[in-house]
Amino acid sequence: MTVISAIPLPDDFTASLLSYPRYPLDAVDSASYGPALVALRQRFNRKKSKLFFQTPDDIVIPIREVVNINGQFQITKRNLLTEAHVKEWIGDTYEPEPSNPAKFRGALATKPDPICRFVFLISDSALAPLECTRDALLRILTYHQVMPNYIDFLLVYGAQEEDRELRYGGFRSRTVLTDPHPGLVVPGLQRSGCQYEICFNLKAVSLKEENPKDPFVRRWKVRQSAIYHRFDLKTGTALWIIGDPREAVKGIFGDVLPQGPVPRGFRFGTVVECFQSSLDTHLILAQWSSDEWRSHIQSLEASIDELTRPALLVDTRNAYTPRVQPRAMTLVQEKEEKVNETVMVMTSNIKILTSLASFYQGLVSDPDFPSTHVDACKSAVKRFVAANDQFIEDLRTQVTRATALLKITQERKAIIIQQLQIQSAYQQEMLAHNMMGFSERGQKEAITMRIITIITLLYLPPTFVSTFFSTDVIKYQENGQDQVYFSREAMYSFVYVTFPLWVITLIFAFVYYKFENRRIMKASALKYHQAGFSFPEHTV
Repeated sequence: MTVISAIPLPDDFTASLLSYPRYPLDAVDSASYGPALVALRQRFNRKKSKLFFQTPDDIVIPIREVVNINGQFQITKRNLLTEAHVKEWIGDTYEPEPSNPAKFRGALATKPDPICRFVFLISDSALAPLECTRDALLRILTYHQVMPNYIDFLLVYGAQEEDRELRYGGFRSRTVLTDPHPGLVVPGLQRSGCQYEICFNLKAVSLKEENPKDPFVRRWKVRQSAIYHRFDLKTGTALWIIGDPREAVKGIFGDVLPQGPVPRGFRFGTVVECFQSSLDTHLILAQWSSDEWRSHIQSLEASIDELTRPALLVDTRNAYTPRVQPRAMTLVQEKEEKVNETVMVMTSNIKILTSLASFYQGLVSDPDFPSTHVDACKSAVKRFVAANDQFIEDLRTQVTRATALLKITQERKAIIIQQLQIQSAYQQEMLAHNMMGFSERGQKEAITMRIITIITLLYLPPTFVSTFFSTDVIKYQENGQDQVYFSREAMYSFVYVTFPLWVITLIFAFVYYKFENRRIMKASALKYHQAGFSFPEHTV
């Protein structure tokens, strides 16, 4: 039976571990942060329902560690699937006694830290929660005494509006080279307390959907990673905690640091080699954040050109023929916002990579930096800064290209707006011209109808009287007595024939009026279509 020995812990560290659900309020060095921790915890609690899984036995936290096995450094990996796995992984055997719950047995820490440890906080997307529970994350952060500022970088996940959180960016650091807090000095865990901590976020673009018809017009997605790194300047142990939607960063490290012997490019034998390996890890992240922007911008260029190219074509035969549909304006605006987002994200990456280089240059220039390996670390930082500058320069080149694309997009959008305004003005002119024609025709018809009406009014009474008296309803006898005879039967016959004829005449007049009206409207609509415009439907 293997006996697991407890690692002696400072009282402050023990108290912090026992109250891990209150992180960061009970962090060992919480006093140095002041009242800002209260507001930070409030922001954290407001987001907890959207930021975490709620089931303790349904989590996924990938772990990758560099450990010394029989004098050889090996890379191991595992997935923590329950909160119990998290406790076992950090070596926490502290639990109540079954016979007496008021008493506890076991130890809070039984495993020293590996030489290098990666913790990946994965999620399906920036909109999805992290695949861990709140307690599991707080236990990990408390056990490693992670600087509280890292919480702000994790709050970008589980968001309602992913694109808005892309606007958040920053770089935070904390360095302790002398007189570390006693609660952070834990030799059994390979922690000297002389360390630096940094947290920042980097954003990269990745291909989301191919376009089989046009390889240049594809859908891309910006991925955001929240990165925390701590390095102990005396023991050489390193910790990386990486918020990683869609496991993009995890996949890269799976290729660079596969399970098994450590690749030749990474060394962990001395503090200097561990420091150099940490800088190389930064370069992996820097390359990830600068890789695909060129292809993304190329895709935006192709999309914008496809939408706006018709607006640049000149039709000398008909200057008023519409070459751009009104919906193109909405699509161009959407692409312009994408270009703006691209410029903003790349600029943020440039600032963060620049801050990262400045931090390490200031670190090795600090007079309190360990003198035993300051020269070797300065050389390592110099090489790191030179390599990092190449990624920064590449990002600046793409920012310049995207800025030029933004200007082109704005200019072409102005052309589209001008064309739509010209088309609208021409359409209004055509409508006014047709309305004027209708008005003139109506005036002529009104005059004609007025003349006919007057003549009809003059002739209608005598015509009716003469017609009526010429029937057999009333007869005048010329027998010298001037007698007048009235025939009831003839009157009935006159009514029976006359009234149906009136009805038929009115129906015929109404049908003829509708036919002529539709014929005129169709002729007007044809003129509009020949000019390239749509005739208003309510007028037809």
